[in-house]
Amino acid sequence: MKIIIESRDELRVIDLADVLYLHASHNYTDFHFADGRQKSVLLNLSALEEQIAAAAEAAQRRNPFLRVGRSLLVNTDLVELVSVKLNKIAFRTAPPIYLEATRQVLMRLKAAMSAAGGEA
Repeated sequence: MKIIIESRDELRVIDLADVLYLHASHNYTDFHFADGRQKSVLLNLSALEEQIAAAAEAAQRRNPFLRVGRSLLVNTDLVELVSVKLNKIAFRTAPPIYLEATRQVLMRLKAAMSAAGGEA
């Protein structure tokens, strides 16, 4: 699945299979990729969440992105470990990429992924 983000100066195609998570700060959202890259865009997380859901629906695929906090959208297809004890999410990358998160976020993610049998 891919989304297109268009600004005044550029058009960017983002392959969602490469995105670990999106983190929002005010009207900007940072894409964090499996290869360690980051890209900031001038769109809020809600707008991107809608765009990703529309792309999944158009492709007739399950949307792997889960909103687990006010400013965090996680690609559950790439999550390898959710550790409430360590306050971290580990992603399926080589080497592993870790994201520190609050207990509340981790509990939400863990519960959603458990309820879906790992396919949240």
